[in-house]
Amino acid sequence: MAFYGIWVPFNLIIIMVSIGTNYIIATKIRNFIASDCPNEKLATILLTFGITANLFFLGYFKYMNFFVENFNEIFGLDLGISKVLLPLGISFITFQKIGFLIDVRAKNVKQFTLDDFFVFVFFFPQLIAGPIVHYREMMPQFDQLKTRLNLADFVVGISLFSLGLFKKVILADGIAPYVSPGFTAAAQGVPVTFFAAWTSALAFSFQIYFDFSGYTDMALGLARIFGIKLPMNFNSPFKASSIIEFWSRWHITLTRFLTDYLYTPMVMKLTRSRMGSGRPVMGRKAPTVTAFLALVFWPMMLTMLLSGLWHGAGFTYILWGGMHGALLVINHAWREWRPKTWDRITYDRVMIPIGFFVTFFLVVFTMVVFRAGSVVEAVGVYRGMLGFNGASMPVAILNELGVAKDVLLFFGINPDISSGNYFVFSSLWICGLLFIALCAPNSMEIMRRFEPALYFDANVDHGHQLRFLASRRNTFIFTLCNRWALCVALIFLIGVLGLNRPSEFLYWQF
Repeated sequence: MAFYGIWVPFNLIIIMVSIGTNYIIATKIRNFIASDCPNEKLATILLTFGITANLFFLGYFKYMNFFVENFNEIFGLDLGISKVLLPLGISFITFQKIGFLIDVRAKNVKQFTLDDFFVFVFFFPQLIAGPIVHYREMMPQFDQLKTRLNLADFVVGISLFSLGLFKKVILADGIAPYVSPGFTAAAQGVPVTFFAAWTSALAFSFQIYFDFSGYTDMALGLARIFGIKLPMNFNSPFKASSIIEFWSRWHITLTRFLTDYLYTPMVMKLTRSRMGSGRPVMGRKAPTVTAFLALVFWPMMLTMLLSGLWHGAGFTYILWGGMHGALLVINHAWREWRPKTWDRITYDRVMIPIGFFVTFFLVVFTMVVFRAGSVVEAVGVYRGMLGFNGASMPVAILNELGVAKDVLLFFGINPDISSGNYFVFSSLWICGLLFIALCAPNSMEIMRRFEPALYFDANVDHGHQLRFLASRRNTFIFTLCNRWALCVALIFLIGVLGLNRPSEFLYWQF
């Protein structure tokens, strides 16, 4: 609570009201369904009220001004806009409380106390930006703790934390300066050329990748210091060979929440409705177009649009969610109706590499609208990425290329007076982080011997064929030895020293 309130103390009062309300509702629901004469209907009404109250709570602080601004613009009004301070981690906290109420109603959580509920909400490692956890997977761990401090857990925890800190302040913050120029130029109406647009798009993709990956490692590490294992939330998503696989690796607990509490209930309800009326549903055979639209297209699009809105109050976030919803629908349609002429082994050998390149391109492409401050700004960057504004390179670089200069000029690469050092260093950063993201083992794989997170399977090759062969060697697996102690100490020291420079934390606002 001190950790949460130290930034803006008034936020603590706001969140305490929400916690108290949710605890009372959960207690009433439990009493209604656990009595000798259970009142299921009233319990459901209370659950509906609780979910609505949480969404209203989130909507007021996160979306009120967004809706007022657009209402004013549409109807030509001048309604006052108040300055609403966004409580820290409000989206994550709200989702966890909604999940808790649903689990109580479903009888997945039968026993809880007020102090347990406070620990569940205020456990600080995952308070700001997740992972989004369930009460039933967290509180039993607290009940089973035998000691205040376990040295093995401390070693694993501080190692994970050090890896995450290094990712955040060295890798994510290191490439951050190369993100803004392209987006700033597009926002000002300046045409963004091909290389400048792709530099900004790729730089932001790696910035948010290592920012979120680093934060996740730090959260898991801090929790492990206390002997608590948080669920895996990030698993090398840039190694994915499809959009479906990408979302099974990126923000895993958000995908789980949306699937369990939104997408699956919608699909099940629609399926029962269609079966009751004798209409076709999804089955083992290829579905009909109407069944696919009703049971995949609409639920998926609604889920991803809400996912986009959850990330932020702006049309760019909604558009980002819609783009990913459309890509997921296309991916599901391909799985249902793709040609079945190849056997599985041949198909995987050909399509996994193709799928990887297509997925990586689409993820980077959609990251532009996620980062842009407006749709106009995103369009400006997209025009550059697609070559509508031409392509140019610093004249200092072109003059050093010899014969290659004439080839580039022939293909329309024009010289400009931009900084050659900027071009070189941005390219080196992007190539270096691309290599790390695709070829190096991730933190979970490095720490695999110590069960670094809930639901991580150490026996699965999480990188497919894309991972560098050297990462399979035991050299890259953490062990309790002096060599690894020295490596962790060095990584931790570099991370701490990196805190002296400006840092942009991307995920706190969600």
